[in-house]
Amino acid sequence: MSNPVRRITAHGMALVAVYWFGLCAYIAFMVTTLIDHGWSDSAAAGVMTAMPVIVLLVQPFYGYISDKFLSEKKLSVILLTLSAICMLLLPFSLRSGSMSLVVINMVGITASGMQVAGLLDAWIIGLKQEYPSINYGLIRGCGSFTFALSAQIMGTVTVLSGHDVRLWLGGGAILLSVFLGLTFRSTQGRNPGEEEKPAHRLTGIEAFKLIFSSKQYNLLLGVSFFLLLSGATMLTLIQLLVRDFGGNTAQIGTATAIMAGSEVPFMFLTAYILNRVGFKKLLAFCGAVYVIRLFIMASVETVDGLLYVQLLQGLTFAVLLPISMSYLAQILDTRIRATAVTIYSAVTMSLTGILGNLTTSALLATGFSVQTALIVFAFAALMGFSLTLYGVVRKIW
Repeated sequence: MSNPVRRITAHGMALVAVYWFGLCAYIAFMVTTLIDHGWSDSAAAGVMTAMPVIVLLVQPFYGYISDKFLSEKKLSVILLTLSAICMLLLPFSLRSGSMSLVVINMVGITASGMQVAGLLDAWIIGLKQEYPSINYGLIRGCGSFTFALSAQIMGTVTVLSGHDVRLWLGGGAILLSVFLGLTFRSTQGRNPGEEEKPAHRLTGIEAFKLIFSSKQYNLLLGVSFFLLLSGATMLTLIQLLVRDFGGNTAQIGTATAIMAGSEVPFMFLTAYILNRVGFKKLLAFCGAVYVIRLFIMASVETVDGLLYVQLLQGLTFAVLLPISMSYLAQILDTRIRATAVTIYSAVTMSLTGILGNLTTSALLATGFSVQTALIVFAFAALMGFSLTLYGVVRKIW
């Protein structure tokens, strides 16, 4: 590993680690936070359903802004700063008793900090296009590790000291990520080996046409959408299941920690495995495990059983995300990199969250259990697995 690659990797690991440590304090506990502050289950679920709508609408816009006007670095730093401010103010909004203030704060965090995940992916992919030996999984795996650590720590902090302290700790971590972002290397903004020269700036329509003209991109988007349909609502489902099984907030943190912790070794090893197994086989394996995991979750009846099943997160999301990003780094034109990656993130993380939460809410409203919803998502994952096989048979990959 060359010196520039080592420096970029080490700095990227630190940035991603601190970012996800701070964000976990918000996203992993907001359902229980709202309920503990007097919100009804339906109101809390409704707000959590609405937040992904903001991400879906705003994230591709940020990607286009990054491709055309601002670098991923500049835009990420701006959004992280706004997010830290909103998270530090959220405890005051919660204690004010004003639902409007809480919603404004949550919209602020959603429209700023939660958007940075996709921009960081685009940023790292851009650096990987310049230095192909950069290991995306190693960098992103540090985020999974600190997310797991944060979930365990923040769950305990909440039990001992309350929600306010947890959110202040999260806001402090986001502030630290601002500094790390300011000192992280920017991308060059051109394809490897391409001479630095004025390039035709694509209009919005041209950019979208170029992105969706790729069969490989479209198929990966479809596969990831169906596989991640359950993943986008997993934290909500786990919070509800732990409560149904008689568990507490600390056990929600443990479940989240197991999920994120199981991602770490596979994130680190995926690049090694990918070089030996190949993209197609690894993607098909990942899709099969997604289906199996969901059917098992639909059958467990205890908190302990639920915790053990979360170990399979390492063979699902922790495999899917690195191989998808590595594949995108190979097929994307640098002129549309941020737009394409943020569209991918918006569809696979936000649209899935919207549809997943709406499906869950509809099923619960009609008397079905949370585990019934898991069976529905298992069949969605089966669709994603089938599309993977379609790509193999039709030689699209």
